[in-house]
Amino acid sequence: MNDTLDHTLRDLDPAVTPADLDTSTDPKARALLARVVATDPMGTPAPAPHSPRLLTRGRLTAVGAGVAAGITAALLLPGVFGGGSAIAAWTATPHTVSGDRATDAQEKCLDNAQEAAKETTGRDLGFRPVVTEGRGPWTLVYVNDDGSHLAEITCLLRDGDLVGSTGSMPGPDAQPLAPVPAGSARADLGTVMSTSEESVRVVTGRIGAGVIGLELTTETKGSVTATVTGGYFAAWWPDSPTTVERGDLSPRGGVKSVTAILQDGSRHNVSLEELTGRTSAQLNTSATSGSTHG
Repeated sequence: MNDTLDHTLRDLDPAVTPADLDTSTDPKARALLARVVATDPMGTPAPAPHSPRLLTRGRLTAVGAGVAAGITAALLLPGVFGGGSAIAAWTATPHTVSGDRATDAQEKCLDNAQEAAKETTGRDLGFRPVVTEGRGPWTLVYVNDDGSHLAEITCLLRDGDLVGSTGSMPGPDAQPLAPVPAGSARADLGTVMSTSEESVRVVTGRIGAGVIGLELTTETKGSVTATVTGGYFAAWWPDSPTTVERGDLSPRGGVKSVTAILQDGSRHNVSLEELTGRTSAQLNTSATSGSTHG
């Protein structure tokens, strides 16, 4: 990070934030968020300084593998896990979220996504919830517009409160997504919502015909079972803080391998190259920008 950006962030995001500050309307908070996503983590300029609304108070880190010709953001409230037994409550296998809890979480995420769409594109997008899952006291909701360029937002809630959000909107030069081969999956890796104390790694994507399950082998939490439904999947897991300086912004996103479970009971190893559409060289190159930290 250069000295100018660091100085600007310190002015816009003081370590002590007034309790009555509304970060969704405060101009300095919005200006900070614009700067968070103004630099594409893969090194190409973002098309416009707009992104999902600011969801955090205090310093944050926004990092990710990036979306070509699009706009990305990753935001997390400090103290999401709280350490100790709270982290232990997270589960590698998700559970179903239904009823009022699911409806409330989906509505909050949809509201967040529509606000992001208006700020980013100037119009409403046809977002709908495609994955809703629970892990301990947390609920993940993944919404997208099911379009050929796929605008998408993933929200993390704890006990009904929205604590983090990450997502992307396709830019003007974005290309239509390629179809997913049968028995396989496609996703971007590297998305992280992080504070100085903790981080959350998130993976969402599409599945091909015949896939009924997906298992991710992660670097920090071992095997993590994704939720697969309606042609999409989602998974997340807690991790240590993630920063550029630590050199842990690999596009591999903390994922070692992926296994697709097929309808006939067989299992197919989905290589990270197949999953991401990237070459081995690209997957082994750490990001050198795209982080905002205090």
